[in-house]
Amino acid sequence: MNGNDKVFLPRFSRRWLLQGIALASGVTLTSRCPRIGAANARTPQTTTKATNLLNELEAVPNPRQSLKVVILGAGMAGLCAAYELEKRGHTCVILEAERSHIGGRVRTLRFENGLYGEVGASRVSKRHHLTHHYIRECGLQLRPYVMSNSEGYYYLRGQRIRVRDAANLSRIYNLSGSESGLTPDDVLGTIIGSRLAQLTEPEKAEIFAEQIHSAAVREMDEQFMLQWCKTSGFSDAAIEMMAAANGFLGDVMYFSALSFIRVGENYDEMEEIVGGSDRLPTALADKLKSKPKMGCEVISLERDDAAQKAAAVYLEGGTIQREEGDFVLCTIPFPVLSRLDTPFSAAKQRAIRNLSYDSATKVLAVTSSRFWETDDGIYGGSTASDLPISTLYYPSDNAQTKDSTISNNPSVLLAAYTMGSQARRLANLPLQERHRIVQQNLAKIHPQVNQSDMIRQMESWSWDDHPWSLGAWAMMKPYQQTSLYADVIAPEGRIYFAGEHTSTNQAWMQSALESSLKAVKEILVAAQ
Repeated sequence: MNGNDKVFLPRFSRRWLLQGIALASGVTLTSRCPRIGAANARTPQTTTKATNLLNELEAVPNPRQSLKVVILGAGMAGLCAAYELEKRGHTCVILEAERSHIGGRVRTLRFENGLYGEVGASRVSKRHHLTHHYIRECGLQLRPYVMSNSEGYYYLRGQRIRVRDAANLSRIYNLSGSESGLTPDDVLGTIIGSRLAQLTEPEKAEIFAEQIHSAAVREMDEQFMLQWCKTSGFSDAAIEMMAAANGFLGDVMYFSALSFIRVGENYDEMEEIVGGSDRLPTALADKLKSKPKMGCEVISLERDDAAQKAAAVYLEGGTIQREEGDFVLCTIPFPVLSRLDTPFSAAKQRAIRNLSYDSATKVLAVTSSRFWETDDGIYGGSTASDLPISTLYYPSDNAQTKDSTISNNPSVLLAAYTMGSQARRLANLPLQERHRIVQQNLAKIHPQVNQSDMIRQMESWSWDDHPWSLGAWAMMKPYQQTSLYADVIAPEGRIYFAGEHTSTNQAWMQSALESSLKAVKEILVAAQ
């Protein structure tokens, strides 16, 4: 791969830009926007990077001889690669360490009577055209995912207020002067929007590039997000308000400003897969001739550059096996890959050891009814807090119809969605204590959870504790894009790499799919 492989000119959120310019001149923009990023109303792109990747792959001549590709991991990247390679007549062997689960960090937990909740990937942006492509290929349906709801709450500094009253938060945080009346989105929108407004169009285009040359974008890579915030002119109290309202408490703000901007640029209108996110990897796997081999733990990799071969050595049922191919495509997350015996260069080993990952812990609560709908009038969206549970999300499946029958029946609530150090602290608690803490703090927002039998069951998931993930998603710290990324994506002989961690647009199903198509394209080119 080189810098020219990634030609993508993102249309940065006009909302971010307008918010930064308007607030700098003393004008407040008042509409409410998704909580994870700043304000994010967008104009849809007509020419997409996803379309380009599909077209580029179609343009690559198929090698004259059929290839055998050994794929490590049956997550989204591995399944997509196998699907595209098999369509072109090549043979794939997919080795998956899990015994029964495919999909990697796409993970849907299922309960009685068809109820389910997501502890992994749950959202598809309208901008994720590649994800939409495979959803259509698999015949699946989407529905709107409500990111923010004016009827939702903030619970900050011991006070609960409606999202629609966000301007009142400035009093809770004792903001004064020009900061009086600002909302968390105003603060984040100004911090990011004012910086983006200073960039030229070529500099904006570099934000998602693999190679960065401009000083302005390099500065984004070199600074913590917290540094960006502190040099923005806002008070510490305003920054704390913004961080708490967006789930950025703890060490999350110590990732690079560039990583924050990249993630935030995905928060357009969101959708979810009807029936659960795991239906997508399941449907992709069903389309494959060669099904994933389950319970195969890779322990080492081998490369024979002279013979133009590569191999994976793995444990299956306690027996050591070996699978050789013309290529190996490794989609194993780097924290797991670091434990393997690998024939990689010093630069690759450094990249594997040092690429940073975020942590995430989710707790699902099966409830007897949707009390948030019947009592609070909240149909979809979220509530953000500075409590140990951070952010909770309400199901979106009844947001449009507002069916009272659905409201009065059992449901699944994402009772805690924590990231960074907050996620690790929650995950470190014994299971029963963890669930007790979640219910105790959830009751501060929704006292109904303390009613007898309101919470029927709780399930939690920590991605740091999952042995085949050891982290939620790659999220770069300062200097990692400019000093590490080239080695993250570089092949080692006939061993190639894919997965969300190899994309500059990390942390999404889209990221894994993008990286997969790029890797397949490179393998086909190398085989010519």
